[in-house]
Amino acid sequence: MGKNNKRNKKAKQSNGATASSASTGAGEDVEDQQAARSLPSLNPKKRNQLNKLVEELLDLVEKQPANPNDEWKQYEQLQQLLKQIMILEESLSLAVCPQISDSPDDQTRLAKVEAFSAWAKEGGVHSEGLEIAIFPGYQLGLRATRQLEKEELVLSVPRKLIFSEESDSDCRLFGNMPQATHLNLAYDLVIEKIRGEFSEWRPYIDVLPAKYNTVLYFSTKQMERLRGTAACSLALRQCRVIAKQFGFLYRYAHILTETSSGNRSLPGDRGLFFAQHGLCYKLYRWAVSTVMTRQNLVPSEKQESGDSPKFISALIPYWDMANHRPGKITSFYGAVSRQLECTAQEACAAGEQFFIYYGDRSNTDLLVHNGFVDVDNPKDYVNIRVGLSPTDALAAKRASILDKLNIRHTAELRVLPAPEFISKELLAFVRVFKMSAEQLDHWCSELERAGDLLHIDCALETDHETRTWQFLEDRLKLLLAVLDKELREADEVKELSDLELKDGGKPGQEIELMLLLYRRLERSILAGALQYAREHRKV
Repeated sequence: MGKNNKRNKKAKQSNGATASSASTGAGEDVEDQQAARSLPSLNPKKRNQLNKLVEELLDLVEKQPANPNDEWKQYEQLQQLLKQIMILEESLSLAVCPQISDSPDDQTRLAKVEAFSAWAKEGGVHSEGLEIAIFPGYQLGLRATRQLEKEELVLSVPRKLIFSEESDSDCRLFGNMPQATHLNLAYDLVIEKIRGEFSEWRPYIDVLPAKYNTVLYFSTKQMERLRGTAACSLALRQCRVIAKQFGFLYRYAHILTETSSGNRSLPGDRGLFFAQHGLCYKLYRWAVSTVMTRQNLVPSEKQESGDSPKFISALIPYWDMANHRPGKITSFYGAVSRQLECTAQEACAAGEQFFIYYGDRSNTDLLVHNGFVDVDNPKDYVNIRVGLSPTDALAAKRASILDKLNIRHTAELRVLPAPEFISKELLAFVRVFKMSAEQLDHWCSELERAGDLLHIDCALETDHETRTWQFLEDRLKLLLAVLDKELREADEVKELSDLELKDGGKPGQEIELMLLLYRRLERSILAGALQYAREHRKV
């Protein structure tokens, strides 16, 4: 589905035997039908029950919650529906992705590494000096087999081995909707997973994690520990969006379209064919989590010369085994060489883990989309929501100043770790928000000086600055109070040592450890900013 090298070489079984002697046409049809026949079919009663549950799910997620409490109630209802759906789909999910259900340990994945490494090498991956290994707290990662020097080219992956989605994919279910390239990539992965031994990507799929620590895998009890944090609403929204996508796919396959008889007349029917035979929520959750945690952007090769560059989501085998460490981005796609090239961001001794930098992202983003947090994250921040009141008689004047500063009238602005504490945008917004009518008239008459409001040492009247810092102090105190109130019961659980947090803790505790660490990091940022605001209010 949409890969650059789709069917350019013979599909192979994991044991190396030829799975198909034809790359297209009848041979592909035979393989697909064999893959479909190996899957159980649900009886009409279960299918009808699923249809009703999915329609109920879609009705639920169409509603936009009015406040955090409504958002939480919607999440609880959604989890109940998904639980019922997964029970009805159990026989199918066990057949199409048994290892996902059984949750194997890292040793199971490691056992597949030899076949994967041979497949990658045959496909043109160059990784001399690196090997895949287990690292406590990281699952699998890349280990240096010799001394690697800073900025040395250590890994390259050719375009033909990059799993990507192109705009003319067989599956165009998501069209041009936002994030369509991500969604189509996840669906392409679903199809290759269902194809099983007939997929040319089987060696790669076999070494992917069986499950993830993304919010899609959280229990309701685990999600509850995020209540009161900046990550909660984002996490709940992510669960709602993915459930809606699944419902859309399911409805397309089983409700809006008649069940396939197994014969296809058009190439575009291929996505529908596999959706009807193997799509289930557990599989879709796994595929979406794989894309969220491992995707990268590469330039599309389906565009006219002279057009502005278009980038699409892609999975990059072998390179995506590298774990994250703060530093700088050292992986780039070479347009001439047509390969992903990765250099070492720092020297790495033989036997040490080789890391790459995932980019400037907050721990909220990392937790929701990647399933981990970085205790040493220099780019961390906590978003707080601020906005102008529609009943404020002076809102228009405040808006004109914010427009000059390119700050939205309702926005999520950053509270930062030391030494900045308060982002310049947040400080400027609150300064505008706390201006009197006379002060607004003054700044509106001198809009060209509005940028001064972004600076900590901007010359303002004492009472104005006092109101500004008092507002920030009160807001931060409120956020900390809500955080402590929501988390008091969860934090009664025995505290785990820093060593356990660093090493990943006991098996099965990864999510709990991550949540505990995230809450500590968010509270530290808010508490530091609160002290900073108090000190400035007193000046």
